[in-house]
Amino acid sequence: MIDFSKVVQDVKLRDREVGAFMAFSESPKARIDGQFQAKSDENALQDWTFAIKSNIAVAGLAHTAGIGGYRARIAAKDAACVARLRAAGAAIIGTVNMEEAALGAVTNNPYFGKTHNPLRHGYTAGGSSGGSAAAVAAHMVRVALGTDTMGSCRIPAAYCGVVGFKPSYGRIGMRGVEPLSRRLDHVGILANTVADVRDVFAVLDFFDANDACARQYDNAPATRVKPARLAVLDEASRAGLDADVRRDYESALDTIVRAGYPLTTRAVNQTKLAAARRAGLLICEAELSVTLADLLAKDDQGVSAHLRKLIAFGAAKSAADISIAHAAIDAAASVLRDQLADVDALCWPTAPQTAFDFSAPIPANQADFTCLANFTGAPAISLPIPGLPGSMPSGLQLMMAPGCDAALLDLADLLATIVESNR
Repeated sequence: MIDFSKVVQDVKLRDREVGAFMAFSESPKARIDGQFQAKSDENALQDWTFAIKSNIAVAGLAHTAGIGGYRARIAAKDAACVARLRAAGAAIIGTVNMEEAALGAVTNNPYFGKTHNPLRHGYTAGGSSGGSAAAVAAHMVRVALGTDTMGSCRIPAAYCGVVGFKPSYGRIGMRGVEPLSRRLDHVGILANTVADVRDVFAVLDFFDANDACARQYDNAPATRVKPARLAVLDEASRAGLDADVRRDYESALDTIVRAGYPLTTRAVNQTKLAAARRAGLLICEAELSVTLADLLAKDDQGVSAHLRKLIAFGAAKSAADISIAHAAIDAAASVLRDQLADVDALCWPTAPQTAFDFSAPIPANQADFTCLANFTGAPAISLPIPGLPGSMPSGLQLMMAPGCDAALLDLADLLATIVESNR
């Protein structure tokens, strides 16, 4: 029998250099709210260890969402997704660090500190789910849950060299998750293998009739063409990639071609995607002005000056401005349709850069390749690309049409093995 008290103590020691965890569960195996039944076999995740992003409620622990003003907010019950993990036998080790209010991609929190990349101290683990990615990359837990609004699971996964999966919109329940944008938020899964992601998704993939964000999808068939046809960036669209990312991406594509997968090069309107990404940011800022209204009304430093400034920008916009932002996001649907025409999946870099030093300027374009999946509700996954010795890893992002989660995970499992063989 596993001594989880010892497991927690070991994680505490290992986390001193990383700074991933916010709080630890006194009883990781407690089934506080286990009325849900997993879709897979009973106890499918027996004794698997999990870290949970701190904007996802874990009963008995502070539900901070990375916000200083919520330090004392203790979750009375588990979020729906956490309850399902417990029902499947999982051990919840604790909650992990994140960007304040999930708005950002660095995880240098003004109240709860930095989460360092386990592969290089002093470098970002990405965000907003930086603590989730770091906990998995440092092998402190087997799996972590995060949230993904414009790439917040996949970008940290790429920076930390792990797998990060964002399912189709509404496939994992959002009850008990502090919202950033109800239109764009997804619960995501981070692990070291696609197989582990698949097993966890089998437990969490359920339709919650009490969740306004829940969606039902027809069972999409598996990819019809074997090997799958992949759309990849054309030469012009690769120009904005950092040198390491471009090298790793092209090396991965060479390996995939040798394995027999047909590639179709396509131009990507990055100007349109960047505009949509900025529109998504505006919507997040505007929504936070409502969800955090009570905290913002206080003058107790519960919300940082930086976040207040971002929120004030969104709050000051007119109804017409917000409508235009939503229209820009709606237009992303045509981008996805065009990209997926006559192919099975998109195969892009996850982010244009690798992890960077905390002292470096924060790139504005981190989410330019990841935001499309959130705007369209499409499933997407980031796979680690092995880099040169001494370099930080890159991410290879796969994306399919909404509802094709099973086919995407099948493809990801195959390609992960192929890309890893190039190490």
